[in-house]
Amino acid sequence: MKSLKYLLPFAILPYIGLSHAYAEEDVIQLPTIYVMAEDELSEEQVGFVPFQENQQTRQALQRHIDKSQTDLQNTKVNEQTAQIMDVQAAATAPELSKVAPALQRHILSVTEGFHSSDPTNGAFKMLEPLGLNRDNIQGIREEGMKVKMEDLIKLQNMLQQSLKIQ
Repeated sequence: MKSLKYLLPFAILPYIGLSHAYAEEDVIQLPTIYVMAEDELSEEQVGFVPFQENQQTRQALQRHIDKSQTDLQNTKVNEQTAQIMDVQAAATAPELSKVAPALQRHILSVTEGFHSSDPTNGAFKMLEPLGLNRDNIQGIREEGMKVKMEDLIKLQNMLQQSLKIQ
């Protein structure tokens, strides 16, 4: 019993010691957001933070890119993949032998205009029988399109004649 009296203070000491928390002198403050007035904000020292490149991250990214490129270049084509591949057939040339020579020349000149560096040449070539060209297009933009009925009838007759030759 006498030994318990002497051991009791030693048994209680660890519990008392655990209840006290000790803080080190170097306490780290986490960044926080403060609400400041304009005059306080103008006194605050703010400067340029230079970009700091992480060399290990850059090397890892470069290795990943290199691996992806080599994997793409070294893909193997097995028999199943080769059978699934679909090759687009070459476009057939239009058959213009059944069209009247005048209309054939008109179609070819329109397609040449569309394939040129300025595709509007083809559009103006199409509108040429109606008397529309680059010179009078500004009038169309301002006033609207005015076409003579005689020009429309002439174009319709030209188309009908070329289709009758078939």
